[in-house]
Amino acid sequence: MGALVSKIGFSCRKKKLLGRDPKRTIVKLVRVTNFNESEVKKWMKEFEKDCPDGFLREDEFVAHYSSYFAAGNQRRKEALAKQIFRTFDKDASGCVDFWEFMCGMSALLRGTTVEKLKWAFSMYDLDGNGYICTTELLNVLKLMHELRYPSATEEELEKVQAPLEKVRDRVFGELDRDGDGRLELREFVEGVRKNPALLRMVEEGGDAECTVERFNTNRKRFC
Repeated sequence: MGALVSKIGFSCRKKKLLGRDPKRTIVKLVRVTNFNESEVKKWMKEFEKDCPDGFLREDEFVAHYSSYFAAGNQRRKEALAKQIFRTFDKDASGCVDFWEFMCGMSALLRGTTVEKLKWAFSMYDLDGNGYICTTELLNVLKLMHELRYPSATEEELEKVQAPLEKVRDRVFGELDRDGDGRLELREFVEGVRKNPALLRMVEEGGDAECTVERFNTNRKRFC
């Protein structure tokens, strides 16, 4: 929790953390997440300390997340922060409650391969329409690169454009079987499960040249 909530120190304003029946909510969270009861309670204490009214607000998350990375383009940092927040804010309310937070963290920290891939898909689906297009994937890769190398100059960022486009093209070349220029959730999850090299390429988008070279070397092993 420390890296996401305690370090940032949010102040949130809304209702009680676990509703009218905290014990029942904890039991349900244990059932639907990959955390045990003691872990849920520990996360609950941290969340309650930073969000005493039970909600984590988008504007606060974006502001603190952006300031956590001192360098880098402010607009792009805010864009990535909003996208991360949206993957947790399932009801698009502009606030994340404890239930949403725990489900999101469960997928990230303890999730199965499928759960993590579903989270990744929602991360890349910038407009939330249920599909990833080539532009969306490239934009997220650019954001990831800039945060990985916050001191990079505009000239250096321009030089990495071509390697990132290669990553995008490789991903779509392998997964977009019907050639419609977009990936739906099923295509993404099933394709990446069969080809782990693709996931590494996307996760390591900030080192695009290395990931392209690795993929060219290992693609036969995973296809």
